[in-house]
Amino acid sequence: MSYCPTCRQEYEQGITKCTDCGAALVTGTMPRGPVSSAAAEEKWAVLMRVGSQETAEIILGLLESNGFECELVGKAFSEIPVPDVGTMGRLEIWVPESSVDEARALLNEVREGTAPCRSCGHMSSDADPTCEYCGATLA
Repeated sequence: MSYCPTCRQEYEQGITKCTDCGAALVTGTMPRGPVSSAAAEEKWAVLMRVGSQETAEIILGLLESNGFECELVGKAFSEIPVPDVGTMGRLEIWVPESSVDEARALLNEVREGTAPCRSCGHMSSDADPTCEYCGATLA
């Protein structure tokens, strides 16, 4: 039997990663008593807000492929009525507070040398004359 040392959930044989927090599972019997790991209490912070699911999935894929724990939180529904804010992001990408600076540095590095298309918002190389996604002129 395996268990997550952070969430303290037990898993069947063959599973190697916690489905809740992403921590590596430990083989054996889960010890009794409180969790003393600092990782169990680590706070998470909003890395960025985005407006589309497609953009969020691209960013999550980039972060995960570079070893970052991350979570997508949808903010489209609320108990408090708010006006339609149009371009304000309704999806939030969260990472552990200890990873915020490093994750932002990665995103800035990836964005370097790119520019958003004025027609569709797709990030294209700033050296390209036209957007590879919609064909609009980039100038």
